[in-house]
Amino acid sequence: MGSITFEKGRFADHLHEIIGYKSGIAASIEHMCDLLSGTGYDDDISNSEKYGLRIRSEEYDSLYYELLHKVGVTKQPYGGMFEIFQISREIEKIGGMKFAQDIQEIYQRNISLEMERAAKENKKSLDPTLMIEEAHKKFGKRGFDSIMKLIKGYAELMEHSPNTALRFNQFKDVLNLEDLFKEYSPVVSQGTFLDQRFIDYLSVNSEKIGQIHWRKFEELTAECFAKFGYTVELGPGSNDDGVDVRVWNDADKGSPKYIVQCKRTKSKIDKVTVKGLYADTMHEGSELGILVTSSEFSPGARKTVSARSYPIEEVNGDNIKSWLNELRTPGSGIVRV
Repeated sequence: MGSITFEKGRFADHLHEIIGYKSGIAASIEHMCDLLSGTGYDDDISNSEKYGLRIRSEEYDSLYYELLHKVGVTKQPYGGMFEIFQISREIEKIGGMKFAQDIQEIYQRNISLEMERAAKENKKSLDPTLMIEEAHKKFGKRGFDSIMKLIKGYAELMEHSPNTALRFNQFKDVLNLEDLFKEYSPVVSQGTFLDQRFIDYLSVNSEKIGQIHWRKFEELTAECFAKFGYTVELGPGSNDDGVDVRVWNDADKGSPKYIVQCKRTKSKIDKVTVKGLYADTMHEGSELGILVTSSEFSPGARKTVSARSYPIEEVNGDNIKSWLNELRTPGSGIVRV
């Protein structure tokens, strides 16, 4: 493996540009170092600002894929070509070494032909139909399953790789990660209340939930309910009489099915807050009051809800993590409260 050399101040700019292109999220030097804290790569980025950087190719790939994961693009750090090696081993287990070599040959030969065809016809996508048909005709179902594994694996490699122009989503804009933590600035180009890219980021950085801007916490709550299939109304953020989000089963807006209060706080929720939410729930004529918090209920709050049979549900930090993990892909339509 060779090495890559970056002049002073250029490495962070390079990462900022390529991560922004692949993920649609712009991360500052400070955020990138924070995301890579404890890996040693944070020191590489910081030192490169003063001294430049010479980094081995495999270390560069590892740093890049770790950062791609930490901004929420992948559920775990992507392995690059190692992922293809893993798929090849899986295919070998299905039919043996000769079978795996034949599948690779079918893929490589057909992808070369398809690339030539796409270039001649000025097409922006490749059609895998011929290789799928050939593998299925020659090896039946195991050929079909194996070629599909390989197609998917190479597609992911091309989309994630720092050396290609491909990406999963064609973003119309680039979000600034700082918008989650500083002054309220609504960004909803891929969502209703909060951009999906922020949800993906938080799903792998759930420890940051309690640090995001309080209004973004309300938007996150509203977005979760919306993505689970409910009709949602997000309050103004101030002078809302303690009701941050109203939720209906459908678009017929009578009394809301749920009213939601959001508390982005380090402190545990006390029984006074619970009593206030109960009063608001009764006033609104709702079935349930939900308190969504980055913390959790205090023992006194839980005792009050239980002893008085209040129609109040706690959605704490652990519940929010579960929501975020589910919302990386389309939800089931049922909010788990």
